[in-house]
Amino acid sequence: MHAIISLLFFLSHGGVVIKGELRTFVWTCTNVFMKRFRKIGLVCMMCAVCGMLWLSCKRPVHQRVYAQVDSLNRVAYEARYKDLSLSSKAATEAWKLSDGYASGRAEALNNMGFCAFMRMDFEHAARLFRKASETSNNEIERLVADVGMMKICQRTSMNKEFYDYHNSALQRIRRLNEDRSSLEKNGLEGRLSYALSEFYIVSGIYYYYLQQDKESMQAINAVPEEALKNDTAQWLYYAYMRGSGGMYEAPTREEVTIGEFGYLVQCLQVAQLRGYTYFEANALQAMAELLVFRSNRLLLSEKRAGMLRLVNPDNLPVDSLPLVFAKDALGLFKRYGDWYQISGTYRTIATFYNYTGQPEKALVNLKRALNYVNLHHEKYYHCKDSLDRLQAYLPGDGTSIELKWINDEGINTVPEWIARLREQLSRTYSAMGCKAESDYNRNVYLDILDYTRQDKELESRFLALEKETGQLNVLLWLVAAGFLVLVVLFVWLNRSWRVKNTMYLTELKRILGLCQQITGAVPVSATNREEVADAVVKVMKPELSELFGVRDVCITFCDEEETEEETGELHEGPSLVYDLQLPDREVIVGKLWMWFAVPVRKEEQTLIRLLLPYLAWTLEHGMNLVSLGEEQQRLEKEQYVHELHLMENKRQNEVKKACLSIVTGIVPYIDRMVNEVRKLRTLPAANAEVIQQGKLGYIDELVTKINEYNDILALWIKMRQGTLSLNIENFELQELFAMIAKGRRSFELKKQTLTVGETTACVKADKALTLFMMNTLVENARKYTQEGGKVSLSAEETPDYVEIAVEDNGPGLSEKDRMCILGEKVYDSGAIGMDTATDTAELQRQKGHGFGLMNCKGIIEKYRKTNSLFAVCRFDIQSTPGKGSRFSFRLPKGARRIVGLLWIGLCLLLGMACSSKPESATHTASNEKVAPYDSLLAIANDYANWVYECNVNGDHATALVLADSVLYYMNAHYLRYSGKSGPLLRLESEGEGAELTWLAQSFDTDYFILLDVRNEAAVASLAVKDFRKYRYNNAAYAALYKRLSKDNSLEEYCLQMQRSASNKRIALSLFVLLVCGCLVAYYALYLRHRLHYRYNMEQVFVVNRTIFSAASCTEGLGDEVLDRIVRSMFNELNEMLLLENLALAVYDEETTHLKTACFATEENEEELHERLQRCYDSGQMQWSGVMKWSFLPLWVETGGDKHCVGVLALKLARAYSREEDRLLVEMVCNYLAVILYNAIVQVNRKFHDIELAQDEARRSLFEENQLHVQNMVLDNCLSTIKHETIYYPSRIKQVADKLNGEVTAAQRTELLENMSELVGYYKDIFTLLSSCASRQLEEVTFRRSEVGVTELAEGAEKYLRKVMRKRNFTLEWQMDVPPLWVTGDRVLLLFLLENLIDEATRYEVSGTLRLEAKAENGFMRMDFIDMRRTYSQEELNALFYPDRERMCPSGDGQRLTGTEYLVCKQVIRDHDEYGGRRGCRINASPWQGDGGGKGFSVWFTLPLRQKK
Repeated sequence: MHAIISLLFFLSHGGVVIKGELRTFVWTCTNVFMKRFRKIGLVCMMCAVCGMLWLSCKRPVHQRVYAQVDSLNRVAYEARYKDLSLSSKAATEAWKLSDGYASGRAEALNNMGFCAFMRMDFEHAARLFRKASETSNNEIERLVADVGMMKICQRTSMNKEFYDYHNSALQRIRRLNEDRSSLEKNGLEGRLSYALSEFYIVSGIYYYYLQQDKESMQAINAVPEEALKNDTAQWLYYAYMRGSGGMYEAPTREEVTIGEFGYLVQCLQVAQLRGYTYFEANALQAMAELLVFRSNRLLLSEKRAGMLRLVNPDNLPVDSLPLVFAKDALGLFKRYGDWYQISGTYRTIATFYNYTGQPEKALVNLKRALNYVNLHHEKYYHCKDSLDRLQAYLPGDGTSIELKWINDEGINTVPEWIARLREQLSRTYSAMGCKAESDYNRNVYLDILDYTRQDKELESRFLALEKETGQLNVLLWLVAAGFLVLVVLFVWLNRSWRVKNTMYLTELKRILGLCQQITGAVPVSATNREEVADAVVKVMKPELSELFGVRDVCITFCDEEETEEETGELHEGPSLVYDLQLPDREVIVGKLWMWFAVPVRKEEQTLIRLLLPYLAWTLEHGMNLVSLGEEQQRLEKEQYVHELHLMENKRQNEVKKACLSIVTGIVPYIDRMVNEVRKLRTLPAANAEVIQQGKLGYIDELVTKINEYNDILALWIKMRQGTLSLNIENFELQELFAMIAKGRRSFELKKQTLTVGETTACVKADKALTLFMMNTLVENARKYTQEGGKVSLSAEETPDYVEIAVEDNGPGLSEKDRMCILGEKVYDSGAIGMDTATDTAELQRQKGHGFGLMNCKGIIEKYRKTNSLFAVCRFDIQSTPGKGSRFSFRLPKGARRIVGLLWIGLCLLLGMACSSKPESATHTASNEKVAPYDSLLAIANDYANWVYECNVNGDHATALVLADSVLYYMNAHYLRYSGKSGPLLRLESEGEGAELTWLAQSFDTDYFILLDVRNEAAVASLAVKDFRKYRYNNAAYAALYKRLSKDNSLEEYCLQMQRSASNKRIALSLFVLLVCGCLVAYYALYLRHRLHYRYNMEQVFVVNRTIFSAASCTEGLGDEVLDRIVRSMFNELNEMLLLENLALAVYDEETTHLKTACFATEENEEELHERLQRCYDSGQMQWSGVMKWSFLPLWVETGGDKHCVGVLALKLARAYSREEDRLLVEMVCNYLAVILYNAIVQVNRKFHDIELAQDEARRSLFEENQLHVQNMVLDNCLSTIKHETIYYPSRIKQVADKLNGEVTAAQRTELLENMSELVGYYKDIFTLLSSCASRQLEEVTFRRSEVGVTELAEGAEKYLRKVMRKRNFTLEWQMDVPPLWVTGDRVLLLFLLENLIDEATRYEVSGTLRLEAKAENGFMRMDFIDMRRTYSQEELNALFYPDRERMCPSGDGQRLTGTEYLVCKQVIRDHDEYGGRRGCRINASPWQGDGGGKGFSVWFTLPLRQKK
């Protein structure tokens, strides 16, 4: 037997190396024979020996073939970078001979796949690699196949598929590392080293092209350099990538360049020595790319001259080396047959020509490179369409051909290949001055970047996820079916004594779910309680119908008159009526009516009674929401009314400003008159008569012009008197007194005492004007009372009026001053108080313009002229020199309204209820380090938009200047918020852009602004032929674009998808085990668990009722509410579970923090708060053991979304004895979340909305009052100007007429003296009054915002339709308005257009009005064209100046026509001053259309704003 074994052993090693599987088989057979068939006869043994001998004889033939296959594979591997045809031929021959030799066949297929890849036959290469992976179980060859697929995916920009194969390769590497020792024994270490190095190099290349430098360096550093010593080809590959792939690290850019060049020189020398054509050509091309830049040539000439001499044996000029190297590389690549590298070398040559200023030669080479792309397309995609070819320039706006190729799933082209060519073509055409061709290639280049970015591949994730969802659905159906089978089995086994208990528990659960639905059924937008009741009934009815056979349900309220009999008449069948009473209260909210198809059992009635507290609470909560909604609607209506008043006041204010512009227009004429009178008084005796006549004639002209302006002003004021009404209302003075009292600080600074008395008086007057008068009198008292003085404000009520008085103990006024103020309309305020002042200089310094008291008197006079009710109004002064003064005015008493008081009380209650710690919110906001979008970014964004506009308009030099401004503001934003001093952005620099460093530092800024400006700077640099600046900005744009678009979740997503398959199998196995375990343990555990569960379910209802009893829906989210809920819950939950402590945290939306309440004080409260916050952030349950905190997030589902409203924390005194305990606690959590959300969160939101509405209403009211007061004061000032100055020009004219007659010299002197005094006084009083009116405009009422031009045009069209009603002529309205946005006041702009329309409709002739708008030099120009009338330019210029002939009362006598253009001019003047940008203009010009139509156009300009 031992001899036989020895013979078998010898035969099995018969001079040929046997594979491990065969040896194992022989030894196995031998052992079987020895152990089990030892006693079998010699014949059987001899048969076995003969069989083994026959097998041994057969082996050498197969082994020779296998050896030949291995030899051919080695030839193919060695030759693949030397001679691609030889490598392909050897691999094909090896494949043909490899039948029965799986490992050799897989290696041959991998070699064939490599050759197909190098020929860019990607589809064939992919088929070969997949076949290689399927052919053999050899993990090394499978790894090589995966790496081959990674190369294809990298070349064709299939990022998602790249990650699939990358992760598959990583799994194979882990398995191979575990079996490393056996691989070394079998002589496979070299093949494994090749596979590993290829994997890491390909990964590095992939990350390099995606600008992921860190990952690229990690991949190349992982290459085992020691393992490459015996593999020259892989070492050359490694050295080439180190030198050309951006995978060399050094402290400075110069050291990186030197290091990369060193690697390339080594690669070139070794490749030339060993005959590796491919890497020799690659090294030459890479060196040409490196030496294209002059700075690199100078650096290497200075610091590595010897290394340059090694690669330049002919001692050629260094500047010619890039072209020489590139041409040598081109010849080598053509010999090797790699079209991809041939095209790339042509691009390198074109780059050299571009940098040496020879764009024509560059274009020739780029077209040759593009031709190789077409050759690839023709060869592998059998394209016969001559138009389906890439061209250097293709006119037209259609989709580019390369994008069609990229989007075609049947075509695998190389986007990165084409993108590089397009980028160089763009630069080349720019250098040649071909703008259209350059823009075409640049746009294609940007489109390819967009189409091949990583996040484009997210679309493929949807398909994978959809497939995963389908599998999961099948699994879930299987699980559901399994559970159904299990339920049927349980029912069948326990039908007798468990059915009733199960049904009761089921109904109890449904009732609990119904309670949760009821409490969440109240619509937030409900407007009345009937809507609330209907919503609750709609939720209840289907479930109650299934549970108890309910036919109909109805809810009535206690204050409704409908009785039980009346309700019962509408329905048939048995019914039940329940009172809906709030828990722990005696309040009955309403009644629940239910009608049944069959009588109700007692157990069912018990279940129905569980619903009643929930229904009562829900109805009360709904009614409270309704009341809050009504309050919000009231405030919104109030704000709307204020906005309407504000618009009207703003219009009136603009009219007053236009009137005032006429007043200021008179001042120059008065100055000229003063000058002429002065000249008349100083005339020489000679020729005095002639000169006097001329001067008097000129004075007569000036007087005529002033009279014309005065007539217009008087007529306009008369027309406008009725349009400005007083806002008369009843109000309490105490509210205004409280506002005055808030200004005590200014009195304290002067060491004065302000006393504001209490009053209950109610007056009927204009509230805003009353506050203005009180402020004026109190401020005068503070100003003119000495330090340490006393000022008091009080109100005295009589049966007819209320007298408001301001008293002080200042210096007082003399009787002369008092009568001057009360008796004269206009007086010299500078002289008031001088008689009684102790320090006249100080008094003169403190004096203002002196018009406050004038306006107070004017307001009282306005009141008295309104109607007889205001006859009691009076303004009075009482003063004693040295003791003080008392200024007072009277207003009629107002009537109190009880309803108004009640409403104010309700508002105060709501205000107190919704006071939600604004300080906290402010503090939180102030702690944020960087605002989401501050002013610097906004300015930068504006400049970026202007850069784009300049490029569009062809102003490329300005675009570069503005681009530099964008970088300036972005740098300012970085310096302000980063806390660092650099790096900063530059428009031109060396190395990578600073934005990449910012992104690596995770600095929060708007990187899309930088993307835009880098792209636009590159375009502008191309246009001005600044190629250094173009190269830097284009590189920065491409790098930032790829960084921003990369998707770091792809790799993790692929891993998760691969794990999900295993997880599902495990889940399925666990499910089967669970079902089996349930079947075994069912009888032992069912009854006890069900009884305990039934008890706890009932306890859950008790806890729930306790919760909503404690959560009152009329309160905000206060600490008392949380404490009350925690105390109530602890007592009830303690009966279900033994608790040590309980805590509740609820999220406050206003403070954005958690509000926490704890039943018992904890030692480490900060740690508890942190853990509550972490649980809230994660949203995951955290169960812990005894005496440890367990945390449960409170989730609620509303509107299809889930929200976490807080966290419940439990500290258990003992461990859970049953798993159902957790379920019951989770049920309580679900219900608690619903209660908190509906009773607290929604109510808080309502309160917050009401607060916002109140703030808006207050703001509108403030602006309305401000404008109203300003308009009233202006009205008084203008009226005073009219009354006090209108007669002076006529008196001056009378004196001038006398001087024109026959007078003596003495009379002439006297008349001139009188005229001089008259003109001087006229100027003084006119200047005084006009300055008073002008001071009223110091408070700016301009509300600047972004206004849509389309909105203005639509508003004008609407107004025109309104004006044209009941007119006997028709006007056609045309618009040509683009979607532009301007900066301005929307109300004033609409008012401007309305005035233009009013002026146009006065001309009652049918025709066409047209409105046009366009952008023009940063402004929007709008033309209002009237095609019915024509004017000369001189006539049009006069439209914007006062003209008595053109201005006359309208037909209804309500307004002055002809003033529309003055108002328009004032509106544009306001926009020029307050619109944020100077340059707003208005003018008119003749208009002539393209079709021959004529007319005139009134045009104006406004600042343009680019709307986001």
